[in-house]
Amino acid sequence: MNKDNLFSKTFLLLFISNFFIFIGFEMIIPILPAHLASLEASTLQIGLVTSLFTLGAVIIRPFVGYYLMNGQRKMLALFASTALLIITLIYPIISYVWIFLLFRFLHGLAWGISTTTNSTLVVDVIPKNRLGEGMGYFSISTTVGAIIAPSMGILLYDAFSFDVLVWSSALLTLLAIFSLKFAYTPAPAKSNRPPFNFWAMIFEKEIWFIALLGILTSFSFGSILTFLVLFGQEMGLDQIFLFFLVNAIVSTVLRPFTGKWYDKNGPWSIIIIASFMGFLSLIILSYANNHILLIISAILFGAGYGTIMPSLQTWAVQKVSNEKVGSANGTFFSSFDIGVGSSALLLGFLANWLSLSLIYRLVSISFLIVAILVFYDFKKKPYTTDNSPR
Repeated sequence: MNKDNLFSKTFLLLFISNFFIFIGFEMIIPILPAHLASLEASTLQIGLVTSLFTLGAVIIRPFVGYYLMNGQRKMLALFASTALLIITLIYPIISYVWIFLLFRFLHGLAWGISTTTNSTLVVDVIPKNRLGEGMGYFSISTTVGAIIAPSMGILLYDAFSFDVLVWSSALLTLLAIFSLKFAYTPAPAKSNRPPFNFWAMIFEKEIWFIALLGILTSFSFGSILTFLVLFGQEMGLDQIFLFFLVNAIVSTVLRPFTGKWYDKNGPWSIIIIASFMGFLSLIILSYANNHILLIISAILFGAGYGTIMPSLQTWAVQKVSNEKVGSANGTFFSSFDIGVGSSALLLGFLANWLSLSLIYRLVSISFLIVAILVFYDFKKKPYTTDNSPR
C-alpha cells in the first residue's frame, strides 16, 4: 500500500459520508423558522432555533475532544450520525414549540459530536506530508454541501411538504451512515488521558492563537450570512445568489492548489495572501452596485475566506499530538460558531445606525488583523526543518 496515497478508499468514504451529512443537515435549516411559525411560535422562540442549536454544539465539543484522545472514534461518529437521523425524523411529529426547541438543543449536541469526530477521523487517514492538501479536499464536502443544500431544501418544501423535506434529509443521512460504516479507520494509540477539565477542553490552549484567527475570519463570514440578502435589496442587486455560487466554485477549484502550497510552505504565506484577498473582497462588496462588482467580490472572497479556514484547521491539528486532534478540532469549530454568532449580534446592533456598506468596510479590517497577526507569528516562529509549523 502506498502510504502517500491521499485518495484511499477510506478517505473517499469519509468524504462521501461528510458530504451527505452536511446536505442532509443544511437543507432543513432555512425551513425550520417557517415550520416553527406554523406552530404559532413567537419571534423569540423562532430566534432560539439557532441559539439553542449553537449552544448544544459548543457545550458538547469539550467532552467529545476528551473522549477522542483514545476513544473509539468511528463508533462515536456512527452514534452521532444515527442521532442526527432520529432527531430529524422526530421533527414532523412535534406539535409543541418548547419540545421542538428542546430537540433543537439535542440536534446541536449531535451536530457538535458529528463535525468534531468526522474531522478527526479523516486526519487519521491523510498522509502527514499531504495534510494541507487532504484537509483542503475534505473541506469541499462541507463547503459544497452547505452551499447547495439550502436551495434543495426550499425547493422540496415549496414543491411538496415539510414531511417530504424531512424524509429526504433522513435518506441522505442514512446514506452517510452506510458510507461511514464501510470506512476502515485506524484506532487511536492508547495514552493516559489527563483529568477532564471542561474549560481546558473547550479551549485547547495549544491552538489559542489559531482559534483567535478563526474567530476573526468567521466574523467576516457571519456578516455575509447575516446581511448579504438585505444588502442586495439595498443596492438593487436581484441576483445576490451569484455571490454564494461563485464563492463556492472558486473556493472548491482552488483547494487542491492551496493545499499543496500549504504542505510545501506552511500556513503563513498562504493565510497572509488570502487575508488580503478577503479584505479586498469586502471593500469591493461595499461599493457593489452592479453584478460585475458582486462577482469580483465573490471571487476574492472564495479565494480568501475559502483558503484561510481549511488552512487554519490543518494548522490546528498539526500543532497538537495525535490524541489531542479531537479537542483541537472541537476548539476550531467552536471558534467558527463564536465568530459567526458574535458577528450577527454585534453587527445587528450596529446596523441600527450604520449603512450595510459601511459595516462591510469595517468588517474588512478583521482580515487585515489576521494578516498582521500571522506575519508576527511567522517572524516569531520560523520553520522547523521538516516544513511543519511549530
